[in-house]
Amino acid sequence: MKTPCAGNRETVTAACNEEAGIALVGVHSEYPRYMEERGLGGGIIKGSSVTSGTGAQKHKPNVGYRLGRRKALFEKRKRISDYALVMGMFGIIVMVIENELSSAGIYTKATFYSTALKTLISVSTVILLGLIVAYHALEVQLFMIDNCADDWRIAMTWQRMSQITLELLICAVHPIPGQYYFLWTTKLANKNKAIGTELVPYDVALSLPMFLRLYLICRVMLLHSKLFTDASSRSIGALNRINFNTRFVLKTLMTICPGTVLLVFMVSLWIIASWTLRQCER
Repeated sequence: MKTPCAGNRETVTAACNEEAGIALVGVHSEYPRYMEERGLGGGIIKGSSVTSGTGAQKHKPNVGYRLGRRKALFEKRKRISDYALVMGMFGIIVMVIENELSSAGIYTKATFYSTALKTLISVSTVILLGLIVAYHALEVQLFMIDNCADDWRIAMTWQRMSQITLELLICAVHPIPGQYYFLWTTKLANKNKAIGTELVPYDVALSLPMFLRLYLICRVMLLHSKLFTDASSRSIGALNRINFNTRFVLKTLMTICPGTVLLVFMVSLWIIASWTLRQCER
């Protein structure tokens, strides 16, 4: 202000110069020093970016960047879940074909056709395991973005590690290439309950647990559900502290179309159970 400096020039000018020397935001404040300690110094600070001597710029991730990154990870996670379901169903279909052909006597377990089909199952299983690991890696990245975490080890809780281990064990079970048998001892009902023994291939015991891979259907239903993908639904759910998981989506479907859900569930369970009993009787 120039008005107070109009009186005694020497006194007021010294006072004005002394007050003018105290800047609200100084050039030599602690902020550049703090930036240098963080490894971002040595450049010119302009706005929200740091320009180094080489001309490169380092931008701090803001809310827009996090939202864009989160959306891209959502889409990638959805695709990987679809690929995992395709690989799981492919392995189950090939397993059923191989067991039906060998049980019908078209070929034996020692032939090339059986080995080729089992090798195809093994290849699809390896791809499926890789897709499951990639899915959980994206889950960890989404957790880091949602919680502003810098270290991925924060997201690796005991619950998540147990879930990953259990999924890998479930999807890893499959009939391996080769001819392997074990001795089965039981009472023969059609021979006056006499004790009999039979060589049973390990493929029966390793093929039936492959139906546990159908849990991937629930995951795909969750990721493709409008309740999970719609921003307005997720916002309302977040305000009401609702967790959009597979159980919630199934309950919603049971409320909307209970007849269709029960019909699909009962038919699928009937087909799987009948084929399982058929293989055990053989």
